[in-house]
Amino acid sequence: MKKITYKLTGIDCAACGLKIEDRLNKTDGIYEANFSFMLMKLMLSYEETMINEEEIEEHIHKSLSGVRITAKNNQPFTDTYEEPSLFKKIPFFQRIKKQ
Repeated sequence: MKKITYKLTGIDCAACGLKIEDRLNKTDGIYEANFSFMLMKLMLSYEETMINEEEIEEHIHKSLSGVRITAKNNQPFTDTYEEPSLFKKIPFFQRIKKQ
């Protein structure tokens, strides 16, 4: 069992933090996930043979739009995740070049 702590931004309310916590607690390989809204920290313990840190980070990003990881285990972290643009999926917003 391994423990990890993430410092997050982009969370506006405690309910949004619970959304991330609930998704991670339902994920195979994660024993316990706790989010502190006051500290903006997500603390979790997981089985490293079942899930890795990259998969955990993907679950964090997919559980809530706009969330960013700023630190991992109290060390600065560069979050490189890019959300898919909603406007690219809607045909009306796609620009058509006339020839």
